[in-house]
This record gives sequence, structure tokens and C-alpha cells, in this order.
Amino acid sequence: MASTAIVVILEKITSKDKDFRYMATSDLLHELQKDTFKVDSEQERKLCNVILTQLEDPSGDISNLAVSCLGHLARKVAEPRAEDLVRQLCDKVAGGGAGGAGGGAAASTSAAASKARDAQREIAAIGLKALLKELAACAPPALAVSAAGIIAGRMLEGLVAHKDDADVTGHVLDILSELIGRLGGLLPAEVQGRVRDALLAALMGEGRLQLRKKALQGLAALSVFLTDDALDGVVRPLLAALQQPGGKADFARTYVQAVGQVSRAVGYRFGRYLGEAVPLAIAHCDRAAEGDDELREHCLQALEGFVLRCPHDTRPLLEPVLAAGLRYLRYDPNFAADDDEEGGGGSGGDDDMSGGEEDEDADGDDGDEYSDDEDMSWKVRRAATRILVALIGRYPDALPALYAAALAELVGRFEREREEGVKGDVFAAVGELLAQVGATAGRHAAGDGSSPVALLAADTPMIVKAAARQLKDKSPKTRVGALGVLRQLVAVQAAVAAAAAGGDGSAAGAVPGSVVEVLVPGLLAALNDKSGNTGLKIEALSFLRLLLAAAPPAVFQPHCAPLAGGVFACVGERYYKVAAEALRCCEALVVVLRPDAAAPVPAAQQPQVAPLYTAVMTRLSATDQDQEVKECAISAMAAAVARLGDCLAAELPGVLRVLLERLRNEITRLTAVKAITTLASSPLVPGELLATGGGGGADGGVAGELTSFLRKANRLLRQASLVALEALAARYPPAFDGPVLPAAVEAAAALVGDGDVALAAQALRLLVALMAMPGAAGAAAAAAVADKARGPALVLVRSPLLQGGALEVLETFFAALAAASGQSSDALLTMLLEAGRAEAAAAAAGAAAAAGSASKQAQHSVARCVAALATSPAAGGSKVPATVDMLLATVNSAKDPGSQRLALLCLGEIGGRADLAPLPAVAAAAAAALAAPGSAEEVRAAASHALGGVTRGNLRHFMPGLLSQIGAAAGQPKQQYLLLQALNDVIATLAAPGGAAKAGDLGPEAADQVLALLLGAAEAEEECRAVVAECCGRLALLHAGKVLPALLERTAAPSANMRAVVVSAVKHAVVDRPHDVDGALGPVLLDFLRLMADPDRHVRRAAVVALSGCAHAKPGLVVGGLPALLPLLYAQTAVREDLIRVVDLGPFKHRIDDGLELRKAAFECLEILHDCTRDRLEPAAFLGALESGLGDHADVKAPCHTLLSKLAVTDPGAVLAAAERLVVPLEKTLTTRLKSDAVKQEIDRHEDMLRSCLRCVDSLAHVPGADSNAAFQGFLRKVVLATPALKDKYAAIQRERLEAEAGAGDAMDTA
Repeated sequence: MASTAIVVILEKITSKDKDFRYMATSDLLHELQKDTFKVDSEQERKLCNVILTQLEDPSGDISNLAVSCLGHLARKVAEPRAEDLVRQLCDKVAGGGAGGAGGGAAASTSAAASKARDAQREIAAIGLKALLKELAACAPPALAVSAAGIIAGRMLEGLVAHKDDADVTGHVLDILSELIGRLGGLLPAEVQGRVRDALLAALMGEGRLQLRKKALQGLAALSVFLTDDALDGVVRPLLAALQQPGGKADFARTYVQAVGQVSRAVGYRFGRYLGEAVPLAIAHCDRAAEGDDELREHCLQALEGFVLRCPHDTRPLLEPVLAAGLRYLRYDPNFAADDDEEGGGGSGGDDDMSGGEEDEDADGDDGDEYSDDEDMSWKVRRAATRILVALIGRYPDALPALYAAALAELVGRFEREREEGVKGDVFAAVGELLAQVGATAGRHAAGDGSSPVALLAADTPMIVKAAARQLKDKSPKTRVGALGVLRQLVAVQAAVAAAAAGGDGSAAGAVPGSVVEVLVPGLLAALNDKSGNTGLKIEALSFLRLLLAAAPPAVFQPHCAPLAGGVFACVGERYYKVAAEALRCCEALVVVLRPDAAAPVPAAQQPQVAPLYTAVMTRLSATDQDQEVKECAISAMAAAVARLGDCLAAELPGVLRVLLERLRNEITRLTAVKAITTLASSPLVPGELLATGGGGGADGGVAGELTSFLRKANRLLRQASLVALEALAARYPPAFDGPVLPAAVEAAAALVGDGDVALAAQALRLLVALMAMPGAAGAAAAAAVADKARGPALVLVRSPLLQGGALEVLETFFAALAAASGQSSDALLTMLLEAGRAEAAAAAAGAAAAAGSASKQAQHSVARCVAALATSPAAGGSKVPATVDMLLATVNSAKDPGSQRLALLCLGEIGGRADLAPLPAVAAAAAAALAAPGSAEEVRAAASHALGGVTRGNLRHFMPGLLSQIGAAAGQPKQQYLLLQALNDVIATLAAPGGAAKAGDLGPEAADQVLALLLGAAEAEEECRAVVAECCGRLALLHAGKVLPALLERTAAPSANMRAVVVSAVKHAVVDRPHDVDGALGPVLLDFLRLMADPDRHVRRAAVVALSGCAHAKPGLVVGGLPALLPLLYAQTAVREDLIRVVDLGPFKHRIDDGLELRKAAFECLEILHDCTRDRLEPAAFLGALESGLGDHADVKAPCHTLLSKLAVTDPGAVLAAAERLVVPLEKTLTTRLKSDAVKQEIDRHEDMLRSCLRCVDSLAHVPGADSNAAFQGFLRKVVLATPALKDKYAAIQRERLEAEAGAGDAMDTA
């Protein structure tokens, strides 16, 4: 069928009628695109000839179609025919004779014929480029390789044959660049060398500048495929040419540009030449002739490329690169005298900036004598600015020095820069510098006056004053850039202030009032701008909103009227983004109008209330507007009414009716629910009016609407509705009168389950709030809750997923239910105990594989709920004795371990909440159960918990007895371990933030006794030593002055066990919150961690784990000691033969690696350090350790794969630099074969290891430049893609990654 169609096409395609030829060529393209296309050899020959003929068709449309046919045809015909097609095209481009004589043909050739040949050569070159594109995309590998060789050979011949013909040479160089970019990796090394030499000769020859630039592009593209030796043959001649004195300026420009482009192409591989290249680039930049700004620009662009692509090798040369960037940032030869008058480069002081305005006026006077169109120096300043941006981004650890050197210079350019584009780059550089200050703020001590944060605080007035002047500029682009700098400045100051305030997110007062005074005029000008530039208004509104949150409201009040007027006008803008941002500003302005919610609105601000209401209400009541505007209007109106409700009393019914309409609209429902929550939390909104929706609510009112949302599938809506109902129950209980209350209880009870524990906790909070309503409403709610929610709650308490905040809410729920329902708490107590016993019985019967662990968690949950019931304020403590007696009876008489364990857990929880000193039988029973030789392990563990809980309840009474028991159990390891667990429970509770009230009961004398006892137990069994270390660490949080010196003294103890305990204790003394111990621990921490050099491997492992814990919780404590610690840590990653034992088992020998756990811990520590202190890690040593781990045991390989994947994202250049070494262990992992008799567990482990390795390979494949890394690409082709099984697994992993990325994107969109 296809053959018949081709015959018809071949007949029509030679027609004299242009339309027939066009349709036939189009039909041919359609046939070639079919997968079923197949012709015989004769038709292949005809098709190739006719397509080559069509390329020269006088009709451009037909020749364009022929170009499209070329690539498809080459893939569909036989390989020899395709190769012949490539040769003919090459001849048309670079050949001689009739088909491709160049522009230097014989004099007898007519001008018309020469023009026709040029046109044919042009279309042939286009066709060859299209063919290369198709070959690279989907041609068989063999054809791609042979075609690449043919094209390279013919093009090189053409360069020699037509060296004097610029037109032909230009086409040939274009084709070579395209070939290298598409198929350069397929060229043999010998051909690559010939192409390199030809391009280098064209680059360094005497040809036209345009030809040299084309050769430069090809050479840069080729460089990525060259070996290091071949690359040396490119770079060395260029550097040598740059070192020659007296060279021509245009050649110097070309060579510098070539060096820069080659460095950007090969990246890290150029690092070894930077010692010569950087000084040469700076020298040529400095020596450039007057007016040769192009050479200066190329030199600075090369320096920027060095920093971006070779950051580690450029680090030793950071100072001269920074100096060059700063020097040419000031480069403005036409205004050099003005710069000198301003102070030699701009220190950024106030005098400099005030003088800038005079200079600007002076510039205007010279306008007739000089035109900026002739001035290209702005390109030099732009390149210098980009060098600074690169330095700031690549060297965050050098930020203090970079900040001190660059900020004043950059801010000074705000005034002195005349070119708008360069000024935008300067704004971007300052923004990047400020962003880095914010990102690295946590690395410096709070009182460090030399830290970037402290320097920024001092420089803030200077930055604000300079940016404020730019807000008066006529250019909207300049004003937007200045606002961007100010927004970044305020964001950094607010983040630092919030962190200093304890991380509660409060940023009020972060910006001083003087800043606001300076900025208000510029903000007003931007808000009232009449040019129609919406971007400027959006930026101004965004900045104003941020400023309103970061500065005290009082500083805005003098300017409130003009600012509010500008914002209200923007609310009415047609462009939805302006209106939405203005509404957000209105929401922030509410706090300015009434800073103190308990005080009346200041008289000066009262005139702004009505315009605020009018502006927002206009948007709120409109229906034909963007979704974002609707949501912002709802939020703004809710904030205004909640804060200014007494001033808007007459308007409240109308507002609430509109909000009720929005509540019933599915599009705006979620935002409206949140608005109801805001209103319900305000005392200025009448509860009755709110509950009825301003009188517009139907049966059930707002509460009924919210209750109906609890049955919706939207989780966010259900969550917001629960919060709103809880607020409404506290604000106006009558809202739940009638059928609304049972409906709300039933809907909330349906959410109580472990399918969504967070949602269940919120539902329980609502039920507690309903039961807390006063009078009959609360009683009715309690009855409904007892009927509908008690059962689900008793099921939830048995869930192994219940913990943390959800468990605390459940405790509150049971206590509230017992207090409000009128039923005896004994009955509820019995139900809880039955639930705990049922769970224990299920575990004993082996109902599920994980029943044991699940039942333990359930019994802990039941015990906490029982304790909450017994000690609830409603019971007044009267239930404690009776409950304790009942539980003691169970402990003493129960036969099954589950009931005994549950009773002991309950006693422990009750003892932790109430003083059981009047009931000494509890401690005696716990001690007896713990010491009973026949007790089950879980019973003894529960007894330890009970003993610890009782001791927590009255430290002074019970602690001496606990310490004496620990001392008496010295010869009984299990007994001692359980008693130490009880002590640990006590100390951990006291050291926690909630235990500060009781921490004073453990005075210095008691701390001495505890410490002596703990250190005496440091030689016990391993499990005891672990508890001793934790106790010592927690004790240091309470008495650092006593504990830390004692621990430090024992770092030199002769016992390895003692040394391991003291260094492990340090890990527990470092917590993830600010603590007084940090000041005492910081100076001595390094002495503890140096135990990584200890001769005992157990001590070394303990020190490595301690470093991991410290770096994770408080990176700032360890970062200063990393230069000394990292070599010790890297030493732990190596396989040591002296730690490998061979055990003779008769028929075979078994190797035992005692250093395996140490190496695993070391790589886990390296991963934490990479996450927390990445900029302090030297890539060479880090990758050396990682290379060792990639070839280690399977348990070490897996974390190394993860670590390498992370490193590929954070430091791609270093990873590529080591790719040749890294692929060796990866290849060994992927090519490892299992034995024929491998069991299922070994097969599963092997599959997991392959997947882990392939995930790492996938991460490496996405590193920029990996596609041009010969070592990695060879590994990928020969190992991963050449093995069908690995190829399928690799494709599956790629699909998983794409699905995960798509899911993450969807989640962000939803958020």
C-alpha cells in the first residue's frame, strides 16, 4: 500500500506545476512519518534523489518541506543509502565542482549562477542541520556514529579546500558546531582531535571576526567531550596567546571570550587552569585600551564563569576576583571626575548619597555634549555586578567579608548608576546579599558585632535612605527594583527579630519608626501612580503589607490617612492582582487603626473606618470578580469587623448576610469558614447576630451550615469547620439550640477514629467545647456525647497511632465527659480499664503479628486517660485514693500479666500527677513487682515506670529510696537497668520545659548524689550504660556547672566504658531549643568529640553518634570545631582490616566486621553535617570518604547512595569532578550477581540495593553537565541501559520520580 502511494508521489513530485510538487512533497512527508513506511531499494534511491532535488526547488515552501523530509527519510532507508544521502548533502555544503563551488569560483562564472549556488548551499546547510537533529533524536546508534564520522570528515576537507572563501567556511563552521552539539560524544578521539585542531586554527587565524566567533562556539561545545589531555591542547594555546605582549585587541577579545566559554562548558575540569586564567583575565581587563569596553566585559564575564562553574578552585583567588568586581562596578570613565568628588568609589555614607542628587543635575547639563548611546561602559558595570552576585551565592561562608566589602559599594551605585538595566542588576545583587544574610543568620552568635546581621542592623538607615531616593525616580522599573530591595530588607529584619523572640513568628518592632518616616513619600507616590504600571503598585502594596507587620503600628498613625487613601483607591483597580494585594493591605491596616483591641479607636483614626468598610464591602458584595479577590475581600472584612465591630454596628447585619452567602458558595466556602472563626473570636461581634448570619440564616443558622460541612470530603474544609464550631460554642452557646446540637455531636463523633488522628483530635476539642457550654446546653451536649462519641473514643484509645497532642486531647475529653455528663466517673474508669485489658488479651492471644507493640502503646494511652480521670479538677483529688486502692488490688491479685502491667502503668501516670506520699503502698508495690523474680518482663518494665512516676510526684520523699535501690542492685544488671530507667524518667521530666517548676526539688546536694551513683554504674552492662549516659546528659541540663566538669575529667579515664558513657552523655545534653547549658558546653564540646581518635572502637562510635546529635540539634556548637573533627570523622569511614575477624566454622569460614557499625554511624554523621553545615565541608575529602562508602558493605552503601544524591543537588560541580571515580563502585554494585542458591531474603536485599543505586544514578543524571561527562555517560550506556533488567528498573525509578514531582506540585497548588 505504501509502495503504491510512493509511486504516485514520485510521478507528481517532478511536475512542472508548483502546486502539484508542493502537494506531492507534503504527502511524502506524511508517508515518511508513518511507522509502517517501507519501500524497496530502488524506491529508496529515487526518494533520496528526488528529495535532494526538491531542496533546490525555486519555491521556498517546497524546499522547506524537503528539509523536513530529510531526517525522516534518513531513518527509514537502509544505512548505506542514508550514508550516501549524508555525503551528497555534505558535498552541496562544502564540496567543489558544479554542486558546490564556493564564492571564489572562476571569473567566468556569472553573478546569477554564483547567487544560485549560494542559495543552494544555504538550503543544503539547513537540510544538514535538520538531518543532524533527527539523527541525534531517534536514529539507530550505528547510523548516528557513521553519519557523524562522514560529516566531520567532509567538513574538515571543506575547511581546507575553501579556506579563502568566507561564505563556505562560515557554513562549514556552523555545521561542525551543530554536529558537535548533537553527536559530539560519538566522534572517535582521533576525529575529535582533528576537529579541535581545525577549530583552533580558525579561531587563532587571521579570518574575519564572525568566523572566529563561530569557531569559538564549536570549540566550546567540543571541549566537553575532550579528554583532559585533549582539553589541555585547547586551553594552553589560548592562555599562551593571552600571555603574549603586544597582541591585537580584537584577537585578545576573542581569546578571552573563548577561555570564558570553554570554562563554562567544561565546568569543574577548568579548575586546574585558574591559577593562570584568573590573573590573565584581570590583567587584560586592567590593560584594556580606553574605550575597549568589550574586552573588559569579556574578561569580567570569564571571571563570573570561573566562580559559577569552578567555585572550589576559585576560592583561593576570591580576593582578587572580588577586588576586580568592586573596581569595575565603579567603572564609568565619562563621569570619573564626579566619582572622585563623591569620595573615591562610594562608601555608601549619607553624604555620598546626598551628593548624588547634585551629580544627577550636573549630568543633565552635559546632555548636549555627550550621548549615552555612545557609552558602552554600562556593559562593564553589569558584568562586574554579576560577578558580585556569583560570589555572594557561591560563598555563603565568606559572607561577613563579602558583606563588608560589597554592600556600601552596591548601595552607592543606586544613585550613581545611570543605566536602568545595570541599576536593576545592582538591586538584584543587594537583594541576593540580603537574602544570604537572612539565610546564614543562625550561624553567628546573637551578640557577635561582626556578624552580617549586626552589620545589616547598622547599615539599614543607609540602605533605606538610598532606596527611598530611588522611589522618586521617573522609571517604574527602577522603583520596582528599589521596592524589591526594601521588601527583602524588611523580610530579613522580621525573620531575625522573630527568631530572637523565640521563633513565635512575631516580627512587630523589627523595623524602627525612622525607616517608615523616610519611606512614606515614595510609597504614596507608587500607590497613586497614574502611569498604569500595575507591577509597581503590586510591589508597593506587597512591601507596605510587610512593613505594616514589621513596624510598630504607632509609627504609621501619623501617615494613616494618605496611606489608607492610596490603598483604598487600589482596592478599586480593575486588575485583580492589584485589588487582591490592596485588600491584604486593608487587613493589615486594621491593626494600625486600632492597635489595642481593648481600647477605643483613636480619634485621629476614626475617619478611616468608614472608607475602609466601603472599599472592602464593595469588593465583598460583588460577584463578577476573580476568585483571589473574593477570598481577600472575605478575609479583610472579617479582620475589620473583628477589630472594629463597635464602630460598624449598623453595618454588621449586612456584612454577616454577605458572609453567609459566601459560606453557602462552594468556591468561597473555606475562606468564609475561616472568617467566621475570626468573628467568633472577637468580643465586638454580637453572638446572636453572628449565629443567625445577620438575620439571614435559615434553620440552624451558621452553626447548622458549619455542621453540614463536617460531612464533606474536603479535609481542609472539615478541619476549618471544626475550629469555627469550637469558637462559636465558646462565643455564643445558644447557636446550638434545637436540632443543631445533636447533629453537630453526631457529625463530630463520626470523625473520631484513627483514620485521621489530627482531625479526630480537632473533633474531640469541639466535643469538649460543647460539653463546656453553661447550663442546660452543656448538659444536653454531654448526654449526646456520651451516647454518640464515647464509643468511638474508647476505640480510639486502643489505637497504636494515638500519641502526642491527640492523646492529650483525648485525656481532656474523658475528664470533661466525666465532669459534665453526670454519670459516675467510676463507670467511665471501668470502661477504660476494660479497653486496656481487652487489648492485652488480644496481644496474649496473638491476634496480630504486631499486637504486642500495639497493645503496649494502647495500654500507655489508657493509663494516661485513667490518670486524667482520677486527677481531674472536677474530681478535686477525691478519686485518687479509691482509684489507687483498686489498682493496687489488681497488681497484688491479678493472675494475668496484662492486667498487672496496665494497673502499674496507671499508678505511674497517677503518681506523676498527684502526690502519693500519703499512700506508701504504691511505691512498695512497684518495688516488689520490679524485684519479683517470677514477674514477666513487661510487668517489671511497667513497675519501673510506676516507680518513676511516683518519684516525680514527690521528689523529696521518694528520690532517696529510689537511689538506695539503684545502689543495692549493683550486682543485678536487669534490676539495675529497670531502676535506672525509673531515674531517667524522673530526670528527663525535670529537664523538659514543662518540668521547670519541680526542677528546684533536685538541689545541688541531691544532684551530687545522683551523679556519683550514675558514674558508679558506668561500668555496668551495655544497656545500663546507655541509660546512665542519658541520665548524665539530662542532669547536665539541670546542673551544668557540676556535671560537665565531672564528665570532662573522665574523658581521660582508663576505662573505655567510662569514656564511652561520658561522650554519649554530651549528646543528651544538647537539645533543640535555647538552653543555659549551651554556654557551658560550647567551650568544652570539642574536647569530648575528640574521642573519635580513641583507640577503642566503641568509644569512637559513641563520639561519632554524639557529633551527629549535636550537629542536628545545634549546628552552631560544632561548626567552629569542624576543621579539627572532620579528619577524625573521615578516618572512621575507611574499612580497617584489623577490625575484621575470621571465624572458622568447620566447613566454611565466616568474616565478622567489627567496624561496620562504626562506619554506618560515620556516614550518617556526614549526612547530617551535609544538611546542617554544608559550606564548611571540603569537597575533595568528603567525596573521598563517599567513594570508600559506595564500595563498602550493603548496609553502608545505602546511606551513601542517599548522601551522593543530596550532594549532586547541592554541589554538582564537585560530583562531576569525581564522576570518573564514583562510577566505579556504582558499576560494581549494579553488576554484582547473586549465587544460584540465594534465599529469598538475600534476593530481596539485592533488589533493594539495586534500586537504591539506580536512584542515585538517576540523581546524577540530572546534574547540570552530566550529559557531557564522558565517564558517567559511558557508565550509563554500557552498564545501566545495556542490561535489559537494569534498564527496566531504571525506567521505573524515573517514572516514580516524575510521579513524586507531579504529586509535590499538586500539593503546592492545593496549599
